[in-house]
Amino acid sequence: MKKFLFAILACGLVFGTCACNKEKTKPDDDPTDEPKPFVLDSWNGDFAKGIADAYDVFESTGVLPTMINVQGIKYHKGKYTLAACLLLRKIEAEPDTWQDEDIDLTSAAYSDLEYRYNTFDPDVIDMPHIRFLADAILDYNQKNNGLPNYVTFPSDDPSKPGYLPKITMVVTKHDNMMNLRAYTVVFARLFNYFVKNEGKWPEEGVSSWPSSYLAATRNCPITDPVVIAARDAALKGLPETATARQKAEAIYKYARDEWEWEDYSNTKKGAVKTINEKGGNCCDLTHATLAMCRATGIPARYLHGKCNYSTPLGHVIPEIYVDGKWWIADPSNNKAVWGTPTWNGMETFHGRYYELEF
Repeated sequence: MKKFLFAILACGLVFGTCACNKEKTKPDDDPTDEPKPFVLDSWNGDFAKGIADAYDVFESTGVLPTMINVQGIKYHKGKYTLAACLLLRKIEAEPDTWQDEDIDLTSAAYSDLEYRYNTFDPDVIDMPHIRFLADAILDYNQKNNGLPNYVTFPSDDPSKPGYLPKITMVVTKHDNMMNLRAYTVVFARLFNYFVKNEGKWPEEGVSSWPSSYLAATRNCPITDPVVIAARDAALKGLPETATARQKAEAIYKYARDEWEWEDYSNTKKGAVKTINEKGGNCCDLTHATLAMCRATGIPARYLHGKCNYSTPLGHVIPEIYVDGKWWIADPSNNKAVWGTPTWNGMETFHGRYYELEF
């Protein structure tokens, strides 16, 4: 009997030992397999947070801050844009140790006045093109100690890194270029995503828009009573259930039919005076159309280029965003139709802007 009990106990010990050993070898219980928590506890990490916070400011004001503060030191927009490029490269090369060695910031002179050369066509820029953008900026900075006013994405060879097909802008094709104002926003937006998503890059990329295209600007106020009254007159008669597309088309038709085109160069009146005087050139008619759209909560931007009429002429036209796409809406010609250009191709495509500076 004792031998039988001893045998049972011995077997129990063996099975117990085997069970314990089996439990210990489970991958789920191995602490080395647990992902490391996402912690930003370095100068590099604080820089990433500073860039992310800059985008929070952009979201609330429509403008990136001129400076960010990292551990008591202020860095201007050129510096923190350069830092974003360096951090992106370092994080991708050293995903586990990118915080161990501080990035080396060199000179990053830049001009915030450059508004042209923003012809990047896709509404979203994906990670491969963001990487190309960062590399192009870093290469330029190494040679010139500054940031480029714009970066061109190659369109002549599909095998090249950064390739994008040329934009077809009504007959004429144009290269995709992203200017400094736009790419500073792109990198701030990218790091805002990175910090808020525990060190992950966005799978689909980020918006390439340099603005919400909803904010007021100097010649495009959106709360002025004159603008509001014109907007209400344009929308009069629409049902309460009217779609954004219906509202946008109503605003466009009102601008086209109620105002007259006048022949002069550059901005002279702005939106309010244009509405009051029921006329203006292409710049001022566009100011007024955009102001009414933005006051309705509909994104709208300036399209600028040298257009082919009987002779090539510089022209500014509203583009209005509804139904997931941008629509040309030219109010300067009484015979114009929503979504259809009044010109026969663009000889030169200067860019798309949230604010017109001339």
